[in-house]
Amino acid sequence: MIESLYILIITSLACAVLGVFLVLRRLSMVSDAISHSVLLGIVIGYFVTKDIGSVLLIIGASLFGVLTTVCIELLIKSKRVTEDASVGIIFPLFFSIAVILITRYARNVHLDTEMVLIGEIILAPLHRINFLGLSLPKALVQMSFVLLINIVFIAVFFRKLKISSFDPVYAGVAGIAGAGLYYVFMALVSFTAVSAFESVGAILTISFFISPAASAYLISKDLKITIFLAAVYAVVNSCIGYFLAVKFNVSMSGMCAVVSGLTFMITIAVYPGGIITKMIRYIKNKNRFSRELLILHIDNHTGKKNALGELGYSTIREHIAWSDRKLKYVLDKLIKKGYVYRAKERGVYSLTETGKKLCNDIRKHYGLRVRENDMAKIDTGRDDYILAIYELIEKKETATNKKIAEILGVKAASVSEMLKKLTEEGEVYTENKSILLTETGKIRARTLLTKHRLWELFLVEYLGYSWQDVHEDAKALEYVTSNGLKDRLNEFLKKPMHCPHGNEIYENHPDTDKVKKLSEVSRGSSCRLHKVDDDRDLIEYLEEKKIAIGDEFVVKDIDDFDDSILVSSASEDKHIAGKAAVRMMVEII
Repeated sequence: MIESLYILIITSLACAVLGVFLVLRRLSMVSDAISHSVLLGIVIGYFVTKDIGSVLLIIGASLFGVLTTVCIELLIKSKRVTEDASVGIIFPLFFSIAVILITRYARNVHLDTEMVLIGEIILAPLHRINFLGLSLPKALVQMSFVLLINIVFIAVFFRKLKISSFDPVYAGVAGIAGAGLYYVFMALVSFTAVSAFESVGAILTISFFISPAASAYLISKDLKITIFLAAVYAVVNSCIGYFLAVKFNVSMSGMCAVVSGLTFMITIAVYPGGIITKMIRYIKNKNRFSRELLILHIDNHTGKKNALGELGYSTIREHIAWSDRKLKYVLDKLIKKGYVYRAKERGVYSLTETGKKLCNDIRKHYGLRVRENDMAKIDTGRDDYILAIYELIEKKETATNKKIAEILGVKAASVSEMLKKLTEEGEVYTENKSILLTETGKIRARTLLTKHRLWELFLVEYLGYSWQDVHEDAKALEYVTSNGLKDRLNEFLKKPMHCPHGNEIYENHPDTDKVKKLSEVSRGSSCRLHKVDDDRDLIEYLEEKKIAIGDEFVVKDIDDFDDSILVSSASEDKHIAGKAAVRMMVEII
């Protein structure tokens, strides 16, 4: 009996490792189609050989699996039938033909549709072969070889499978994985499905392919970890299904399929983005917001003339409009955590020193005024706002409150308040709903950027910083650098033209209008990389591509689908992603 469990585990592993790529490629229903339509290949193979144990049955079934995929692809490419409709046309056609042939010409042969669909794993150990001097179940040996083949295939072609699964357009353009690999993969899926039919049936085969992979994909977005988790799910589902089937005397295949579905439902409920997890997060956020609201209410009235009247229990409940039960619960929590205390002689609630610190953190988090000597302060400095506006203008984007808030990570209300102040100071003005800098504001922005870029160059050339790690320290230095120190630093560095990222140092390179985005360059143009956005991910991406400031190349082709660009340099052709090209400034040569 335990041999049935071994067969279940090996079969589930063989299916799960391929199932990850089926899920990533959105081919889950194609696996269903293959699992049913290969029956026609088995039937035709039997009619040719008249031997139910012939290897030609597996070969014929695998070929029909590939034929199913080809037919579905042809219908999709005709652009007259959608993908789901093409699957719904092909696999019922092939499967129905197989059922007709079985019921008409093979009634007394072990090809009945019930066994093919449901399978009977408990009978699998009865069919045995001698292997390495041992008497083993045929299904166990057969599926072990299939598992080994699948693992070797994935290990050898892992990189190509990964790229073609996540970015098929780029894989096609780069010639990394063509149709050949796709059809070999689908043939392997067919071969695995056919090998599993006799023991577990088509229904469980589909479940083994999809359920573990879908569950693992919810938990991890790292492909190697996803494959490992899919294997873990496959083993767990098989073990639980086996023991439950034995306990309740039901079909093992059916119970394993049910367990696979249940583990997926549990996963979708409790994974970080799951239903139950979201509900728990909602309740926690709601309670946290209630505590923060009460702390802010107490802080707003502390020190005011009417504090004694406003901070009593009944007045707080009236103002916040909470139930008596909720207010008592929140107050008790805050008192236990040491944020709030109740003055017994006056009967009012006040914040402790810890509570006052927490209140300031809350205000900063929501972009509110921080109480400090009755003077209002905004968490983000005025210079950051000027630089954010200048950055958007440099990128030829419209500066709006929303975009500035996204760059600085503050609330839109804080942006509105600071812009009002900058407008009064003559550094910002608004035109056609676009926020612009006055000449004074532009000079201020360029002075700050000059300081920042001079420090970047100094840190890279004299202190050994790498160009992707230099930004934060240079940003800290720019705010404490006087104009006199800036001028001395500029002289020391011999008035450089660019920072390590290729950005202009304005005082030494005032003309910034002769460059354009790589995404705006036409096919056949020759250009030189002038500068890139000061972004760590982009810089690491370019380093991986071995692209540096000053490199010259020719734009050979532009993909109209994803805006990726094929450039040719002196050494080789390189593909640059569309979202990288819009952040790379080049000079036409």
